[in-house]
Amino acid sequence: MIKLNLPDSAYVRKKIQENGFVILKNVVSETFIKNQKDRWCKKINSKKIDKKFVRGGLFLGEKNFLSYSDIPSWCLYRNFEFLWNPSHDEEATEIHILLHKFRNKVQNFDENYGLNYNKKNYGIYISTSLYEINKGHLVVHSDGHSNQPIIHYMLPYTFKNIDFETGGLVCEDNNGNMQDIESEIRPGDLIMFDGRKMHGVNKIRSNKKNHPGRIAAFSVPTFFSPEYGLKTFLRSLKIYALEIANIIKIKKLN
Repeated sequence: MIKLNLPDSAYVRKKIQENGFVILKNVVSETFIKNQKDRWCKKINSKKIDKKFVRGGLFLGEKNFLSYSDIPSWCLYRNFEFLWNPSHDEEATEIHILLHKFRNKVQNFDENYGLNYNKKNYGIYISTSLYEINKGHLVVHSDGHSNQPIIHYMLPYTFKNIDFETGGLVCEDNNGNMQDIESEIRPGDLIMFDGRKMHGVNKIRSNKKNHPGRIAAFSVPTFFSPEYGLKTFLRSLKIYALEIANIIKIKKLN
């Protein structure tokens, strides 16, 4: 069974309330981080893109997919993994579920909220993003679900001053100042912050060749749509056609 080096949830809650964010040291092993960096460099660098959007509405039952989008507000690769699909990395999935449970405790939610069926279709997906050198960025923004708060966590797989020189995650503190969070991060560390405050990823820059850029992962809480759009319509249309065919068949027999 995987064990994470996590502090008391009340301590983390207090730090986020005081500062807007907190850095937790040595939460996961450096071996895990290295393995994930290698895994995602191969996956994302294959550039087998399934979709063109990286933010938007998601549906219950979707397949996992790798996306890419390059517009003024953002430029990144983003992989979406949904818990109802088979996992390609059981260790990583378990770690992100454990981190989500810890986040729930920090927010005073039931630790399994978002992991079971519920009437709001509230759940999580695992997001892994790559911001390319001298190109990748994400506009400063805030996240929220109406009156429900969001504590985000971020688990970096590549690191400032190792894999890139400038740019990276910035978060607003409680004084309204944007803080360069990633300058203090080392392999195995975890960032947690209040998602309702402004945050983003400044453009990743480096003069080094053959570096992957910025890769980081987190499980994202969201409200999934219960319908699958066109596929739901086509399913009903197929049954309707079969019913019509059956009626015609019965009339012919009579």
